[in-house]
Amino acid sequence: MKESQITNPHAMFFEKVFVRKDVSSDLVRHYLPPDVVEKLDLSTIQSVNKSFISNELKAIYSDLLFTVKTRTDDSIFIYLLLEHKSFVDRWVLLQLLTYIVKICEEQHVLNKQKRDEIRQQNKKQCNPENEGIETEYLNPIIPVVLYHGKSRWNVKSDFFELFHKGREYRKYLPNFTFELINTADYNDDEFRGGIIIQVALMAMKHFFMDDLETKVPELLSLLVDLIEQKDSEIEFLETLLRYLSTNKDYDANWLKTTFKETFKEKGESIMNTIADIWIEKGEETGKKIGKKIGKKIGEKNGIKKVVARLMSKKFNMQLNRITPRLNPLPANVIMELGEHLLSMNSFEEAYQWINDRKRTIKMAA
Repeated sequence: MKESQITNPHAMFFEKVFVRKDVSSDLVRHYLPPDVVEKLDLSTIQSVNKSFISNELKAIYSDLLFTVKTRTDDSIFIYLLLEHKSFVDRWVLLQLLTYIVKICEEQHVLNKQKRDEIRQQNKKQCNPENEGIETEYLNPIIPVVLYHGKSRWNVKSDFFELFHKGREYRKYLPNFTFELINTADYNDDEFRGGIIIQVALMAMKHFFMDDLETKVPELLSLLVDLIEQKDSEIEFLETLLRYLSTNKDYDANWLKTTFKETFKEKGESIMNTIADIWIEKGEETGKKIGKKIGKKIGEKNGIKKVVARLMSKKFNMQLNRITPRLNPLPANVIMELGEHLLSMNSFEEAYQWINDRKRTIKMAA
């Protein structure tokens, strides 16, 4: 997830869930055209911690950028733009052009830096200035729009359509289109991929619809078996509950009751970890949760307890192996770790992150 502060519930859900490698690869594999997918090695897909959206547009859009290798070892970008409005914005193509240009400009700057480095090295070795410098190209960018609003999608897919009589002058205009993933185009049984992406897309689809009350039990039921098999997915469950709890038409008590009825005996134990806190507090941040616990046992210990339990569930480890690693860290760093856990795939990755932060703190002291 990007470092920028997230205040929109759709942005929070989108960025936390779709940044996951399993979800992003599922999205590409099952929702992009087969002729594109067959060229890609999806085991190489990686998120880029970068947003191209200006602060004033964050209430309308969220974005994620991915790199992926092709089967011929070339690199391409996949730029995923979420419209988190309940209606269609016909200017989405203009926004996409802006972001595509920014990505291209960054590539151009990096190419120039590499070229300058080679020239400096050639100079030191008394080689010809341009030795080893090849013709530079930009990596292709595939723009993808994810739309989950109620209004029918009626935006033209070609950029020249934004111009008056644009078809007549299109040879002078930028020529590109985009892939659309419109959740309303899918019946619920048509969503493909793993359980996480299916539930995520269904939740986003029904968020603005009148049938959300009947759909929530169905979404939770899909997760019961998954949680039984893989406790680490409690983090996704927590993110889902937090997202659903922001819908003003359904209060937290209803959601809490529905959750417990769906998960039966296990519902109580899961609620006692983290989900119960998120539901009761709605859009409160993790830091506030830590402070709530901290009234009794101190702010740092409260935050540490929450993050340690999350890590224990995600990595299937005993708390006594985790807590000592957190002890030297200040409360704000422990909470920062908690925000990054969703994108981490192993305890070793988390441990490396902790060690890096310890070194940074030591150098700043």
